[in-house]
Amino acid sequence: MLFFTGGVGLYVFPVFIAPLQREFGWSMTQISISAALFGVAMGLSNPLVGNLFGRFGARKTMLAAATVFVLTQLAYAGLQELWMLYAVALVSGFAVAGTAILPAQTLVINWFERFRGRAMGLAMIGIGAGGFLLPSFYEFVIRLVGWRLAWVVAAATIAGIVIPLIATFVRTWPSELGLLVDGASADSDAKQAPAPPVTGLSLKGAVATSAFWLLLAIYLLQLIGVSAMNFHLVPFATQELRFDPQEAAFYYGLTVGFSIAGRLLFGWLADRWPPAPLLAVSFALLALGVTLVEVLLLQLEIRDARLLGLYALSFGIGIGSNFVTMPVLVGRCFGQLYFSRIMGVLMSGFAAGIIIGIPGAGFVFDQTGSYEWVFIACGSGLALAMLLCLLVRPEGIALPGEVR
Repeated sequence: MLFFTGGVGLYVFPVFIAPLQREFGWSMTQISISAALFGVAMGLSNPLVGNLFGRFGARKTMLAAATVFVLTQLAYAGLQELWMLYAVALVSGFAVAGTAILPAQTLVINWFERFRGRAMGLAMIGIGAGGFLLPSFYEFVIRLVGWRLAWVVAAATIAGIVIPLIATFVRTWPSELGLLVDGASADSDAKQAPAPPVTGLSLKGAVATSAFWLLLAIYLLQLIGVSAMNFHLVPFATQELRFDPQEAAFYYGLTVGFSIAGRLLFGWLADRWPPAPLLAVSFALLALGVTLVEVLLLQLEIRDARLLGLYALSFGIGIGSNFVTMPVLVGRCFGQLYFSRIMGVLMSGFAAGIIIGIPGAGFVFDQTGSYEWVFIACGSGLALAMLLCLLVRPEGIALPGEVR
């Protein structure tokens, strides 16, 4: 499911930028605003999705969001005016929020305890694999049949694959299938110790902790840097460096491909190391990737597309590790019971991060003709987030019924 919802919803749009500019003459700032609106809608939808999970369960919530997802892809195919792009982007934000990151993180937190880090890493491979393969695939589809039919293809995959998978397999809690956490049978294992009660701080209790506000700041800085880099890497490579569009799409996909390794590695590490310093390492890798681009390609003016491979390695592993370690840290800080609500509020920072990151970077490029100051700002923000991670102290928060 995440291969298509996360892959299409979060990573494919940049390969449509050039076709939209050619057909409509829209500027980078104008198109970037659509991504900002998408981010606002997705960020503000996350608390709603968290509440819907609590009231109606995962399956009903995800089915509704996936249906909206199909309609938004068809609406993209019928674009005629700039306002239509903005309207569709707003609705698309809810669709992705309800089918991708928060739902997957919540389900993993609900279903796994002993190997939660590895389970999170394995689940998030779907987004990484989609981000790795789908941009190049849709760049090919656009060249083959045009950008409008490419969006129809995207709608068909959600309708034909994702919706049936949600309807068949998604369950909010293990108890809905007569299971306990980690897959143990509730009735067949007589020696199984009684299942501990599901515990956790309420949203009100979480907001009263310093860890919550540190995590909110960390998430905001992450979104500013990562969204700007993800959205603008292909335009940077093709418009400023004059690299071939197919090369740019390849390295963009390779970045997400390396995130698969980051998800697996850091998922394994998250079951062994404290999550806060582990998250700091992921931000160090993100900052290093941005710095490599700024120094090698802009400061030293080495015009070799292969250098984007160094960026892809560092930044990609950083993205993957961040996807895994952040929800594990949130679960460690605040527990299971209200995870979807707390994580949903934290992910509302997605809105502010996208607003600042994507259109801000587009505006800087339109005004200066270069992404140099964008990369300096993104690298600095990610380095600051690394330092803030070291201040989070989950072990200082007492959860009801939990022995630390």
